[in-house]
Amino acid sequence: MSIPYNPDDQEPRSYSNNGQLNYLLTSDKKVVAFVGATKNGCSFVINNLAAMFSGMGVKTAILDMTESKNAYYIYTDNKEELRQVAYTSIENLEKGINEGIKVNSNLSVFTALPGKKDSSYDAQKILTTLAKNYSLVLIDTDFKTELEYFSLATEIYLVQSMDILTIQPFTSFLRELKTKGILKDDIKIVINKYVKCKDLSVKKIVGGLSLYNDPAMTFMTELFNRDAAQTYVIPYESENYAKYIECLVTCKVTLSGYTKEFIRSLKDLGNVVYPLLTSSDKKSGKKQEFNAPQQTTQFSPNMNNTLEQMRKKY
Repeated sequence: MSIPYNPDDQEPRSYSNNGQLNYLLTSDKKVVAFVGATKNGCSFVINNLAAMFSGMGVKTAILDMTESKNAYYIYTDNKEELRQVAYTSIENLEKGINEGIKVNSNLSVFTALPGKKDSSYDAQKILTTLAKNYSLVLIDTDFKTELEYFSLATEIYLVQSMDILTIQPFTSFLRELKTKGILKDDIKIVINKYVKCKDLSVKKIVGGLSLYNDPAMTFMTELFNRDAAQTYVIPYESENYAKYIECLVTCKVTLSGYTKEFIRSLKDLGNVVYPLLTSSDKKSGKKQEFNAPQQTTQFSPNMNNTLEQMRKKY
């Protein structure tokens, strides 16, 4: 994929999905990047999706490529042995070594010491190692993340809260992705911490994200087709906020204790991120079964029974 020249760059760069990674990303494997401004809730969305999918038997990995490295604090559980694993987990991925923080039998987390620069890492090698070992890779990113991770991702999800003051810097970053030819056409948006507001609808938020406005209001650039963008809403409920804070304090992310509305919203998003869950078709009243496409690997009868039990549970 050739990239248009950007005069802000010292030299034009090319981002491509070549090499082994391209062959590993079959229909039953996905690498998904989530991005948003600070405090919009990318880590919140990723951590809960990971808890849900790993609980259903999907081999899942979280790759923390943010500057703050929130995953380091959440998943090391204040244990020195886990901190030691975190220090070198991303470094090892580059070498082809799969050694992350093992949260459970289906979930591993790869992070690093906060403040450590990620620019020296080879994104292609890191994601190749992950794709060899996991069915779903969730990349936690921010505006400082190396752009190649967005280029190599199967999909990019934009996470935006009701805080409209974060939209301008967000669209500035999206403009950079678009200029370099990285921003995907099939835009997917997650409106996190949504509350009903008379003057701020979901449609208006999506519209705001779809346009870059120069701060001086001298020009405007369309980033994507707002009418074609797929949008998913995760409601704000105080009980869920308190529950997540509890998870951070105890260093254990679990879906137990969340409201039914939140679980439903998470499942709706999960149906798109990695189609495996069961959801109701409101128009027909019929249930549709979403199963992960299978290539050379198939779930055993025991695993299928486990997945069915988890579907009923959630």
